[in-house]
Amino acid sequence: MQGFKGFSNKTLQFLQEITRHNSKEWFEEHRSLYDENLLHPFKQLVETLTPCMLAIDERFETRPAIGKTLSRIHRDTRFSRDKSRYRGRFWLSFKRPSKDWKESPTYFLK
Repeated sequence: MQGFKGFSNKTLQFLQEITRHNSKEWFEEHRSLYDENLLHPFKQLVETLTPCMLAIDERFETRPAIGKTLSRIHRDTRFSRDKSRYRGRFWLSFKRPSKDWKESPTYFLK
């Protein structure tokens, strides 16, 4: 995988659009935009930051994967007042196994 080259306007546009068209049908029709403009750049960013993060703490989880360092775009709405299916933000977090993300270096994009 190539190094991180930054986020494009399409990344921010996708996050705005998923907030407006918060449905499974819209997401499935635009999944390739999600993969190409959000997920792929975030994976590249994790890989680029990994050496620095491991220098800080060698126990950090650094696999560029959903649920490991990357957030899910799908929301768990079971206990939330907001029943929106998808998030309009995305983040990455380097954490130790079984640590609460709020105690870990976390980078948000909204």
